[in-house]
Amino acid sequence: MTDTAKPLGTTCYQPRDQDAFARVSRDVNPIHVDPLAARRLLTGRQVVHGIHVLLDAIERWAQATGSPLTHIECVFRNPVSVGDQVEFIYHSSSHQTTVVEANVGALNCAHVTLSHAPPTDTDRPSPSETAAVVEDARNLDAAMSIPMDEKPDAHAGQHYVLPIEDGGAQEAFPHCCRLVGADAVASLMALSYFVGMVCPGLHSVFSSLTLRPTPREAQSRHLRFHVRSFDPRFRLFDVRFAGEISGRLQAFQRPPAQRQASMLELSRQVQPREFAQSCSLVIGGSRGLGELVAKILAAGNGNSVITYASGHDDARRVADEINAAGGGSCQIRKLDLSHDRLFDLALDWSDVDAVYYFATPRIFRKRPGTFDPQLFEEFCATYVTRFHELCLFLESARTDGVIKVCLPSTVAIDERPRGMTEYAMAKSAAEILAQDINRTFKHVRVETTRLPRLNTDQTAGIVSVPTDSNEATLLPLIRSMHAKPPPAGHA
Repeated sequence: MTDTAKPLGTTCYQPRDQDAFARVSRDVNPIHVDPLAARRLLTGRQVVHGIHVLLDAIERWAQATGSPLTHIECVFRNPVSVGDQVEFIYHSSSHQTTVVEANVGALNCAHVTLSHAPPTDTDRPSPSETAAVVEDARNLDAAMSIPMDEKPDAHAGQHYVLPIEDGGAQEAFPHCCRLVGADAVASLMALSYFVGMVCPGLHSVFSSLTLRPTPREAQSRHLRFHVRSFDPRFRLFDVRFAGEISGRLQAFQRPPAQRQASMLELSRQVQPREFAQSCSLVIGGSRGLGELVAKILAAGNGNSVITYASGHDDARRVADEINAAGGGSCQIRKLDLSHDRLFDLALDWSDVDAVYYFATPRIFRKRPGTFDPQLFEEFCATYVTRFHELCLFLESARTDGVIKVCLPSTVAIDERPRGMTEYAMAKSAAEILAQDINRTFKHVRVETTRLPRLNTDQTAGIVSVPTDSNEATLLPLIRSMHAKPPPAGHA
C-alpha cells in the first residue's frame, strides 16, 4: 500500500458468496462452484469469479466516493480463492484517474483503473474495434447449465449474441448500479457468463478487461461478441464486445484435469505378473501419481488399497478401471490424514508390504516475498509431521518383517526453482526424517527418490512446461520397492 492509498475494507469470500454470484451471473463454471472439481484445477480451491471481484471493488469505491466513470480497465493478476481474506484499497494516480486494488496479503489479485475524464470522440470505439452485427452470429442461451468445451478453432473468428437480463444486479451491487446503471452491471456479469460458459468456456481464466464509452444510439439489451484471435503460445483469446457496454476482454484457456495412462497403455510396459501377490497401500491414490502407481501395480497383477481425502468419485473411477482390467485388484478407503485414524482403514497390516505416500497440499502457490512461514508449516505438517505419525503407526502395527514406505522427494531441493522455497525446505526436512527412521525403526524402511517435474494436476499451468514421462520415472521406483531381497549369504 502506498502512502496515499486509502482502505475500502476487506472481505472473505465464502461458498455461499460463490453460489449467489453464480445465480445472478449464470456463470456456473465448476472452478467457481464445485469444490471437488476445483481441487484439480489451477489453484486447487474454488476460484472467485473475476467479475465478482471487479464489481466488489467498484461497489466499495462508489460507496466511498462515487465520481462519474467513463472508462474501466481491469487486469486479473492472480486468482482469488474461496477463503482468502481480500483487502480493497484505492488511490488517485491523477485528478481524473483512480486505481482500486484487490489484494490478498501483499499479493495483488486485481488492478482496476477507473477514469473520470469526460468522453471524447476519440474515446468511442471504432467499427473495427467493436463486435459487428453479422447475420450468422450464434445466438447464445443465457441459461446454459454446462459450460462449452470446444477447441480454440471452434471459437476463433466467431460472432456471438447474448441477451442481457437484470438477474438481480440492483440488489447485489446497488452503488455500482447508481454509478454506471443496472444494465451496465448486468452486462458486466454477462461477460463472466461468456468467458466461463462460452469462450473459452469450461477451461477458462479471465485475464483482462477494458470498457470504453458506448454511444447512446449503439446501446442494446444484447451483447455482441467477436472472437478476434487465439494465440496458441499463451492459449489466449482476444474478444471484442458491444452493447450496453463496449470494449475488449482477454481470457486464457487453461489445461483440463490431467489424464494418467490407462490400464491398456500400461499393460504394454509392465510384465504381466511382476507384482503378483503384492499388497500396497497408496495414500493419495485417487488421481495423479498415486493413481498411476496403483495402475502400474495392477498391470503387474499387484493388489492395492487407494485412499482419498475428498475425491470419492475419482477414487471410484480408478478402482473400477483397475478391477475391470482383470489383473490386480483395487479397493478404496477414505483417509484424511489431518483427522482420520489409520487404524480405521481396517487392513491386515501383516499383508501390506509397501506403502506409497502421495499425500500433498497444493505445491505451486502465487505469493510475494521469499518465504511464507504459514505455507512452510502447511508443507511440513504433511511431509514431516503426518508422515512421521504414519511410520510410528506402521512400526507398532507390524510384529515381524519390514514394510517399505515410498516417500517421494523432489529435484527442487537441488534446482531451487523460484517460488518453491517452502516446498523444497519441507521436502529436505522429510528426507532427514526418513534417514533417522531408517536408523531407528525395526519394521519400517523408507525409500526416498527425488522425482523430476511430472505431468499432474499440480504441475499443469496455462503455459506448457516440459515434463518427464510419468511411467518411465515411476516404473523403476515401483520395481525397486517390490524387489525380492537376495537369499541369505548371497553376495
